Amino acid sequence: MIHVFPSNRLEHLAGALAALLNVPAASPLAPEHILVQHRGMQHWLSMQLAEHPQRGIAMNLQFPLPVRFMWTLIRTVLGEDAVPEASPYQREVLAWRIYDLLGSPSVTADPLFLEPTRYWQQQSERQQPLRRYQLAEELADLYEQYLMYRPDWVEAWDRGGRGAREPDPGEPLHWQGLLWRMLVAEVPAHPVALLREAMQRLTQPVVGLPERFFVFGVNSLAPLWLDFLRVLSAQQGVEIFLLYLNPSNEFWQEAASERQVARRRATWLAEHDSEDGFVEEPGNPLITSFGQQGQQFVRLLADWADTETELFTEPAADTLLTMLQRDMFRFVDGREAPTPVSDDSITIASAHSALREVQGLHDWLLHRFNADPALKPRDVVVLCPSVEDYAPFVEAVFAGRYEGLGDDVPPLPCSIADRNPGDADPTIAAFLALLALPDARLQVGQVLGWLQVPAIQQRAGITPAELVRIGHWLQAAAVHWGLDGEHRQEWVPGTSGDEFTWAQGLERLLLGFAWGDEEAVVEQRLLLPQVEGADALLLGRLCAFIEALQALRRDLGALRSVADWQQFLHDRLRLAFLAEGGPLDAAHEDLVAVIRELGEHSRAAGFSSELPLAVVREVLQRSLQSPTRTGRQFLTGQVTVCSMVPMRSIPFKLVAVLGLNDGEFPRQRPPLGFDLMAQDRPRPGDRSRRGDDRYLFLEALVSARDALYLSYQGHDVRNNSERQPSLVLAELTRYLEQATHWRRSDLRTLPLQPFSADNYRGQLRTFDPHWRRLAAPLAAPLRVVSLPAPEQLPETLPLTTLVRALEHPARHFAEQRLGLTPERTATALLSDSEPFVTTHLDRYRVQQDMLGHLWAGDSAGLEAAVRREMLSGRLPANPVTPLQIAQWREQASGFAQHLQSRSAPPAGEQVSLALHGLQLTATLPRGAEGSLVFARLANPKARDYLTLWLHHLVANCLAPSDTLGFYRGEDNGVLELHAAPLPAEHARQLLSDWCQLWQDSLLTPLPLHGSLGMLALEEGFVETHFPALWEDSYQRAGLGADPWLAWFWPEPPDPQSLQAQLLPFYGPMLQHLEHTQIALEAGGG
Repeated sequence: MIHVFPSNRLEHLAGALAALLNVPAASPLAPEHILVQHRGMQHWLSMQLAEHPQRGIAMNLQFPLPVRFMWTLIRTVLGEDAVPEASPYQREVLAWRIYDLLGSPSVTADPLFLEPTRYWQQQSERQQPLRRYQLAEELADLYEQYLMYRPDWVEAWDRGGRGAREPDPGEPLHWQGLLWRMLVAEVPAHPVALLREAMQRLTQPVVGLPERFFVFGVNSLAPLWLDFLRVLSAQQGVEIFLLYLNPSNEFWQEAASERQVARRRATWLAEHDSEDGFVEEPGNPLITSFGQQGQQFVRLLADWADTETELFTEPAADTLLTMLQRDMFRFVDGREAPTPVSDDSITIASAHSALREVQGLHDWLLHRFNADPALKPRDVVVLCPSVEDYAPFVEAVFAGRYEGLGDDVPPLPCSIADRNPGDADPTIAAFLALLALPDARLQVGQVLGWLQVPAIQQRAGITPAELVRIGHWLQAAAVHWGLDGEHRQEWVPGTSGDEFTWAQGLERLLLGFAWGDEEAVVEQRLLLPQVEGADALLLGRLCAFIEALQALRRDLGALRSVADWQQFLHDRLRLAFLAEGGPLDAAHEDLVAVIRELGEHSRAAGFSSELPLAVVREVLQRSLQSPTRTGRQFLTGQVTVCSMVPMRSIPFKLVAVLGLNDGEFPRQRPPLGFDLMAQDRPRPGDRSRRGDDRYLFLEALVSARDALYLSYQGHDVRNNSERQPSLVLAELTRYLEQATHWRRSDLRTLPLQPFSADNYRGQLRTFDPHWRRLAAPLAAPLRVVSLPAPEQLPETLPLTTLVRALEHPARHFAEQRLGLTPERTATALLSDSEPFVTTHLDRYRVQQDMLGHLWAGDSAGLEAAVRREMLSGRLPANPVTPLQIAQWREQASGFAQHLQSRSAPPAGEQVSLALHGLQLTATLPRGAEGSLVFARLANPKARDYLTLWLHHLVANCLAPSDTLGFYRGEDNGVLELHAAPLPAEHARQLLSDWCQLWQDSLLTPLPLHGSLGMLALEEGFVETHFPALWEDSYQRAGLGADPWLAWFWPEPPDPQSLQAQLLPFYGPMLQHLEHTQIALEAGGG
């Protein structure tokens, strides 16, 4: 017999199941079979049964998936010898069988198979196996659908006929029936045939059938399986209990949606003169619109049930949410008698992005927890159309956000279920990335990224701190991409040499360690002295890792049988590159499982051919992208974040649904061009992604107990243009407006930015203090603070330190008094691409190096410097670079000739000066004639002026001296700066003022940036020069974008006051310095 138990609450169904299980079975030791659609329902139901007062325990229970259990029943009816344990027509096995057939001569030589053969053979020879397997996977999925929902087609094919939607013989899609008959010729016993045979056998008594079993929470079964259950229930002593969720206790199986009614009315009016005689029973528009998928299932059950026990409970209708649920329960249209209701049980939020959706949800949850002390994290579920789109934001927003928020704010631990293991677990992601080695360029960032994965890092024996040192080495060695020269040629045919590869970089580091403490050129290699002492062991571990990658890449290119691939994947990849133990074991369990399944499915298909890597990688990727492997994260006692999957109607106090965006939900899967079902008329029991999603939304409405939170992205994050919500959300809001007087103004619109002041006003203000601190500058024009003087000043102050501080006083204050420094890591400086063009920085570095040798007349040193630069890997490896070096050399030569005419190279003079309570130390570049001489083959910047001026002041405090500065001038000429001698007292006074400014910069941030000081004497400073420097332009970022200035002055400081502060310091310097532009002769510059 078939007993059905409908209810609008899953808790009642769980209680009914507990009561049914308490009725002793004939065999008390036999396990009870409870069919559920997914592991999440199994976990919830086990907990419900264990906590039920009449049971207190959940044991001796088995939770098979419906299809697997049906197959077991067929084996019981027909005999285990007649039916294999695993169906050779299950999708994963069928894909291997189809792959084998598609490549067989019987298919490739048959003109009727021209279309599928051409599909995969038009690829390159290397890509053909992969394309063939992908086609086989799609066909296996289609045949599985045909078996489930179009058994009459399959039976027609068996008889040599055509399916209802199959074209005539000779037409393009007729090959599907031919291919099916080839599959049946290999294994005649397919599921439909076995099912028909079992149903025929069940007309007689069968021994060994279960006394009873339960189907729990399933809202859809193929009509073929329902037929089988109906026949099975006729067996003496077999009872089947179906417990399912039904949103209404009224008869709604034949009710039509508003759209269907409109179409029927139009048809009626086309055939009649008036609406007289046209009758449609009114009902709840939400159920008729969202519930069509479940409506067919309820209709089928009503026809086949022997007994029906209703377990309905009418909602109290004391909140907006329960009133909505009561309308659905009674199957009435609340719009006919609107009831004004206004509360926070239903919240609809609009945001600009997925991140803001999650931030808004987090604040809403914190308010709910504050308002209800009994609420626990396990009482909350967050549903997303695709959890992968929200997982990074959930991790960022929920993880650790509650720390430091105050004792009155409860923590919100959360777990993310349904994630693809290949995306969620770095160990599995690294495994898949290593499988793609033959197609990888081996960029430096890619390899260091792998070494940041804990499993690989542990196996390689490299710590995070050591990885930072490795990054510095690789930057110096100019490693960008490619294992060696041969690998580079695979990607860029015609290239020669191993520049920028791992081979050249590691060789230079190894030879440099053996050579000594200085750079050296040996056999066209610039050896690097970066590695010293015990770091040689670290370099050895890095070399071993790169060699292992090279060997793995080479061996992955071989053809192997599936058994050999299994052994290879275990020994040469999983165990060789990924450490085990502790939190890494879960990933290894998944990897072991998918490698085992690779062999099981191929053996079940009788597949024995050799395979290339591409096919094996495709199989493993598909397996590791299945969210079913991450069920361990569902219902862990924390806030559960998961995807919206069918038949997950588990009740929660708070239900939140994110991502209800137009075009994204309900989700739609475009049908394949050769999908015959997509070309057929829908039949009762057919499944569709769109229908499933609409029913999922209905289940979410029914499953929320206390509050419902619905969120979508209502505005474009780029231009703030309005975006429409999902059709299901639009229908719901339309119903609420007409049935409850809910208004569009009740929509919670989140500000674009989390630090908006609007987030800290109103009832649903944010809890996050971090954004509040960032928002504070928006309310206060300046973020300038004053600190007491340091307890102790440095005993000595190098003049170079003074120059750096005075060039940017705000930065000096932030670093010295607040401890703020920008984070810089070695890996951030690495580039995956080699240099293709030279930059201004390259020119400066090379010419400055040349200048020192040219000025001193050191021709041998010059040639050695040029050679080192050419071998350093910092310049492009192309024919243009030597020409560029020659041009730079010519310019530097002209500049050096002018320097030689003015002064010999200076020698450093160490001096010390006590002034203003400080002990200044400096190295004065004293020329042969006694003058200070500075030279830099670059346009002078504020730091150059400050360096020259402060050294000039120190020198003149000790003895009268003039100072010369030589810099790049107009048209590659020379700009000569000259500072005449100053009286000692005047120099001391000016230098004392600068020292006082340095001490003031330790008390409060000062906006006296050197670039502003250089323009302090200009007449248009306030109106023109200051705005031009502070604001961004097309070519460069303004001073306002400087991190320190932007932090202290989110709004520009007053330029007039600023000019008044700059003039006492920069005015004397600019007035005293003499500027002379000197043109160099053609050929010399």
